Amino acid sequence: MGLPTSYERLLISRFLIPGAGGRLALLIAAIGFAGVTIGVASLVLVVSFMNAAEARLAGQIASVDGHIFVTGRGHRIEHPARLEQRLARIDGVEAATATLDSTGLITANGRSFAADLQGLDPSRMTTSPLFQRKAAIVFGKAPVRPATLAIGSDLAARLGVGIGEHAAITSIRHDGEIFTVANYDFIVSGIVSTDVYTFDSRRAIMPVDDLSMILGTKSAATRINVRLTNPDTQHVVVKAIQNILGDGYRLTTWQSMNSVLFSALKQDRLAMTIIISMVTLIALSNILSSMVMLVRYKAREIAILRTMGMSKKSIARVFVGVGAAIGLAGEAAGLGVGLTLKAAKDPITQALRTQIAHPSAELDVMLSLPLAISGGEITWIVALVSSGVLLSTLYPAVRAAAIDPASVLRHT
Repeated sequence: MGLPTSYERLLISRFLIPGAGGRLALLIAAIGFAGVTIGVASLVLVVSFMNAAEARLAGQIASVDGHIFVTGRGHRIEHPARLEQRLARIDGVEAATATLDSTGLITANGRSFAADLQGLDPSRMTTSPLFQRKAAIVFGKAPVRPATLAIGSDLAARLGVGIGEHAAITSIRHDGEIFTVANYDFIVSGIVSTDVYTFDSRRAIMPVDDLSMILGTKSAATRINVRLTNPDTQHVVVKAIQNILGDGYRLTTWQSMNSVLFSALKQDRLAMTIIISMVTLIALSNILSSMVMLVRYKAREIAILRTMGMSKKSIARVFVGVGAAIGLAGEAAGLGVGLTLKAAKDPITQALRTQIAHPSAELDVMLSLPLAISGGEITWIVALVSSGVLLSTLYPAVRAAAIDPASVLRHT
């Protein structure tokens, strides 16, 4: 349609304030402006909260064990120490840790629950982000001594055990036709809280030699947990690992292991985005209705302009410009409000924490989320709303351009 000329811009500025007789159209346009502002600001905040929730959850899940997991044939790793060194030398790899993993039964105070058993080399526990308190809150000490273990906080609560108390690991073996059951006594040296339910409710960590004895195996590792310095380089590191190891090993990532969880997060993000977008569309419909009323109110002036030689295309550009000015101004205001509230989140959080000594768990999670939104997502929001604004102006512009000057002037 082209950019408006200077004369068309003058008419756009004139029609934006329709005068005393067009107060109703002006009111509806103001409602549309406010609706677009609220809708865009809500979109910015919703996307920021969803990004923060996903990043926090991803950080917790990934930092507990790692980002990439390497397993061998039969879930056994031959020469794990050698493989750890090879993987640790790859660019982008922060650490590679061999673990022996299994499932079992843990019992204390007459209560028994299924547990995910994990054996670690005691010398590697001190370098783990878990026991460095980077990825979890740890009460007590890491289980570096024989017959000690650390368990998840929810599991400890259900068992009713504390630090220094005893818990038994039950081993059931099947040798041919004989089942043997053995109990192994452990002292709880640490309790770990990660805010990851699957870890806190099931994990029991112990020295790898103790777990090997329980399982009756000579294998020192079932997988290598690879932790990256930058998770964004995961695809590059995966290819490098595949090139080094070749066939005979299987690679999985933390996203694929938690695909259901991240799929649910994406669905939540999509649902919230659709809901807020519908609110914005309702606001755009107010702009459309106000523009239709404005065309009706300005019919005589449009007819006069047409008789003075103004083309239908020029009339259409004027009304597209009026509607776009209202909608895009609301969009700019919404972006400003949304980004301002995002930037003000930390000061608001500090103020609330001074007023609320013990916030609820839900409120504490909301307050601790670091809001984040990318330039690409802001561009997507701008493109979406701008497209809606321009589409909402097309029908009124066509109606204005189709006005017959002779018919209007004859009856007014």
